[in-house]
This record gives sequence, C-alpha cells and structure tokens, in this order.
Amino acid sequence: MLWIALLAAVAADQSADEKALTTLKTTTWPGYYRAQDVEGLDAYLDDDFVNVAPDGTVTPKADELDWVANNAWNPTNFRYRVNRFDWFSDDLVQVTGTGTSLRSNQAGEPCEHSYISTNLVRRDATSPVGWKALSSHVSGLSCKVIASDD
Repeated sequence: MLWIALLAAVAADQSADEKALTTLKTTTWPGYYRAQDVEGLDAYLDDDFVNVAPDGTVTPKADELDWVANNAWNPTNFRYRVNRFDWFSDDLVQVTGTGTSLRSNQAGEPCEHSYISTNLVRRDATSPVGWKALSSHVSGLSCKVIASDD
C-alpha cells in the first residue's frame, strides 16, 4: 500500500509542476519577449541555453538576449498551447507545444502563423520561476494565408 501512496504523491507533484510549466510557457516566457525583459529572460535561461531554429541554426543565450533587447515582439493574438510533457526525471522535463498568431508573410499577405516548439527545462531553485530553460527547438513553421472577403 505504501508504494501506491508514493505513486499518487509523485503524480500529484507532476500535476502541480505541469500546471506551473503551462503558465510558464503560455504567459511568462512570451511575456519576457513582449516586454523586452532581458533581465527576466536572462534569469530564466540557463547559461548554456541554445535556441535551435528549423534550419538547424543554433543561437546561444547571449545572442537570444541581444535579440530581445533590440527587437520588439508583439504578434497579434499570440497563443501557445502545451501539447505534451515528457518527464526524464523529477527535475527534467521536455515541454512541447504549438504557438499561433496573426501576422504577414514575406509577400505582405495576412496569414495565420504557427510553429511547434520543444523546450527542455530543468528545475532550479536559483531561478525566479523555479525552472531554467536549457534549450528550445522550433519546427513546423507555417503561415497560412487568410483569404480576403473581396
């Protein structure tokens, strides 16, 4: 019976962690970009953080922080939905989800932009949000043109 109680406690802890991680991914992390909050993002990203673009280009933390400091990011109707959590240990989890927003494509046409991101995060007591992002990988970029009503 003790092992059943232990399993239930672990499941409850992961449920609370997943709720916190969902808020982190849907509100906090994008909020750093919207507000150009380099200090907040710096505290959240691990020193060895890398962002991997769809073409395989790797951006280290310093370059990511520089981009945030020098570029406004405020897409219309941005939403991020967490699709899954893959737990590797109690303190290491991969969060995968879909981001969507309205924007213009390279031809200037309005489109619904979407992407998949996979983020590896580690529990870290030194982080103000309790977690540190180790990496982010973006894939599946698309920008579906929104038909006009003309």
